[in-house]
Amino acid sequence: MPEHVIDHDLGVLWEPNAPEAVIVSQDAVLTLALRAHPDDIDQRTVVLRWSGVVWWCAGAPNDEAVASHRLYQKGLDRVLWSGRVERSELVESLAPGSPRASGSTHDVVLLKEETVEVVACAVEVLRADGTPRDAARIALS
Repeated sequence: MPEHVIDHDLGVLWEPNAPEAVIVSQDAVLTLALRAHPDDIDQRTVVLRWSGVVWWCAGAPNDEAVASHRLYQKGLDRVLWSGRVERSELVESLAPGSPRASGSTHDVVLLKEETVEVVACAVEVLRADGTPRDAARIALS
């Protein structure tokens, strides 16, 4: 089967309309901190923390233009929060230059104002007190 995106249930939702997402990167660790979904009993900040990061980007398209994303017709159209790219062409293109890339996964996180893509060895979900800015920095340590 060629490259395709599947829904990646991280077990947590975040505020879909809050433009307060904060990304902090240090060495091979990337954190994305977001306000908790209004319906979540736990209102602490949601932090997605990737380790063994090989590559990442954040930017266009936003939620209104997501149909222009190259992965949209490959399953991203069925993803509401986070997706995992199976047989990722990006991972394959990075693997010859980075031995770590060959064992990595390719995640796509859809936000209101941008799309975040990360190729990394692992992702974990954390909760932290404070603002997304504070939580993103704390999660790096």
